[in-house]
Amino acid sequence: MKILFNLLGIFAHFAITAQQLTLIENYQAPGNVQAWTIDGQQNLLVATENTMFKKSIFTERKFTQTFKGLGSIQSIQPVNAMKILLFSEVQQSISVVDNTLSQQGDLIDLNELEFSNVHAICSSNRPNLIWIFDQFRSSLQLFDFNQMKAVQIIQNVEKKGISFISMKEYQDHLYVLFSDGSMNRYDFLLNYTGSYQLDKCHQFDFWKDQLIWLGENTSVLHFTPIHERSSERSADWQLESPMSSFHLQGEILGIQNGTTISLFSIKY
Repeated sequence: MKILFNLLGIFAHFAITAQQLTLIENYQAPGNVQAWTIDGQQNLLVATENTMFKKSIFTERKFTQTFKGLGSIQSIQPVNAMKILLFSEVQQSISVVDNTLSQQGDLIDLNELEFSNVHAICSSNRPNLIWIFDQFRSSLQLFDFNQMKAVQIIQNVEKKGISFISMKEYQDHLYVLFSDGSMNRYDFLLNYTGSYQLDKCHQFDFWKDQLIWLGENTSVLHFTPIHERSSERSADWQLESPMSSFHLQGEILGIQNGTTISLFSIKY
């Protein structure tokens, strides 16, 4: 009952704050959530250890697949409707799966590609390219998996005492978040094009040309315009309960609270 009360409280307060935020469903994961996301085709994808679940948000279509050779999945990176990348940091491997979660080809062994310790990957809107952060070398690479070589590389991405947190591509730019709340923006050639300061931010996403980020107060989503000439930033979204993580995709907002993922439609 307590969990249900909290979820209803979240929904009620969101409805007030965002005016037209409607609860679609609460998804209960079958185990600890290792990674999750929402793809561009309105599917919820959830990884629990080495098992993947995919469910259409507005229909009953669903798929489940276990990847014994991949190990624990730390990141789910949709590329397009037919291509999803599953990354295991422990195994230093990437599995490419299709829209039914069926594996396509062999696992990609990052050690064989001369990476030392890949901490994170990020998909690009160009399906043959992927962003890779190698923590051992503190290097950021734009890697071409068709030609199996790096297109661009930045060395010494991390500064002393400041570590890499995460990255995401948006509108032909890569955004990289660091542990001090600073964020760098790069173009497709990894040229530096700007920075942001997001106080104690530990997760971010994008929506309507604004950065949406989660800071020290995990019950508040903050908004920061991407461009200096953008209109006024949107008001913060306040929740009544903290969240573990969130994702925004089109007009859908997903928030995670432990093993529960709540999905909302956004209409303005």
